Amino acid sequence: MTPLLAGALVTACFTLALLAVPLLLDRGPVDRLAARAGVEVAARRRSLLRRLIERLAAGLGPRLAPGIRLSRREAIARRLDLAGRPGGLTVQRFIGLKGALCLVVGGLFGFLALIGGSWLIAIIATAAGWFLPDILLSRSGRLRQERIERDLPDFLDILAVTVRAGLGYRSALQRVAESLGGPAGEEILVALRQMDLGASRRDAFLALRARNDSESLSTFIGAQLQAEELGVPLSEALNDIALDMRRSAAQNARRRAARAAPRISLIVTTLIVPGSIILILASMILGTDILDSGVLGGG
Repeated sequence: MTPLLAGALVTACFTLALLAVPLLLDRGPVDRLAARAGVEVAARRRSLLRRLIERLAAGLGPRLAPGIRLSRREAIARRLDLAGRPGGLTVQRFIGLKGALCLVVGGLFGFLALIGGSWLIAIIATAAGWFLPDILLSRSGRLRQERIERDLPDFLDILAVTVRAGLGYRSALQRVAESLGGPAGEEILVALRQMDLGASRRDAFLALRARNDSESLSTFIGAQLQAEELGVPLSEALNDIALDMRRSAAQNARRRAARAAPRISLIVTTLIVPGSIILILASMILGTDILDSGVLGGG
């Protein structure tokens, strides 16, 4: 085979590969139609590792969950509620996910340790596989509650306008929750579904308050239940509640900024200032040829 022919074949192969890239990235007609209609496709292609972890989690969950003490399972359920039950996670499934990650990561690093790696790193990686889902879940719950705190004043302002326009309170709640979206809207919609299934308004909103750790949401629910008991129109107080929430949010932001100032000073003092001093001294030493002069003991 001549070099010219070999080069032509290689060029043809690369050209075909580049032409095939759009075909590989194409989601197909069904997914494209669903995307145009605004419908999220539930069944996505999942990686082999993810499918392995999910199967292990489904098998390990029923075996590991009974061995976890009740208080620990209740704490996990509480964190799942704060995070909004991502992916429909249950306590049993979450414990199975922890066990699956621990098994996969521990097996991988254990294999590396057998062929010459470190057993200490394998043990640390196995522990990280067990505790990492807890850390991610706690972070997700904290971010979700902060989002509720930020969105709730706007939710109440829009709700007050909608109620004053003449729409019924329950219908206004549903309309605003569907329009606003986000964690606050999702929680309100869950409470409304519980009412549709037969729960009283008081029980549904008490369950809503128990599922979340937001002070603003707790204030709103308390004012709503009090207005319902006393027969006071809540629409007149919604704007005042939203204003109080914004003031509270501003005070919390100032408190967080005040707590952050000493941390920034500590970082500047321990990292930036010593580094700057070392840089200045090194520049002075290199710029004045003091090493060659013998002042510092050089030859």
